[in-house]
Amino acid sequence: MRSAVLLFLKYPEPGQVKTRLAATVGPENAAMIYRRLVEAVLRRLPSASALIVMFDPPERGADIRAWLEQSGGDQQIEFVPQARGDLGARLTHAFAHAFAAGYRRVAAVGSDCIELSPETFEAAWRGLDSHDCVIGPSFDGGYYLLALQQPQPALFENIAWSTETVFAQTIERARVASLLVTELPRLHDVDTEEDWQRAQRQL
Repeated sequence: MRSAVLLFLKYPEPGQVKTRLAATVGPENAAMIYRRLVEAVLRRLPSASALIVMFDPPERGADIRAWLEQSGGDQQIEFVPQARGDLGARLTHAFAHAFAAGYRRVAAVGSDCIELSPETFEAAWRGLDSHDCVIGPSFDGGYYLLALQQPQPALFENIAWSTETVFAQTIERARVASLLVTELPRLHDVDTEEDWQRAQRQL
């Protein structure tokens, strides 16, 4: 079955990325760290799946393409600007785009979790054989991966994004929609200086 990974990222402009981290390490260092995180995640994505980079802001598309094509090895990358609106609207648009392109298994990830591995995605694809949704919870209350086998826009509606309740609210949306959900192991995101110190030991 054709599978695709949606990688959500921003152009690493100081002051526009990793703002919680920037509060302690400074915006220039936070942007540099963000670059390293994105490049680390790229190396951990499955080569057998298509890669669709959902980027922001739209006007930095050429810069993002140049950066990632230099860092991403030989894998073909499709570049698609993120939709306007909150993260829910952007996720809904991204999944709709991938399914309209003919992919049958689609996983969305961000650039914050370097504990991802090709095995993570193998587990996600296996989970979709018997479930509607696969979700990888993170220790901060959000999730690092969400995989679907068809569009499920209800999962992304009325979520308090960037809070510790995102995962719990998403599970509740799935329950209300009568979706079968399976969970992957809990992993760490990189949001704070303490998170970054932990991540450096894995890079």
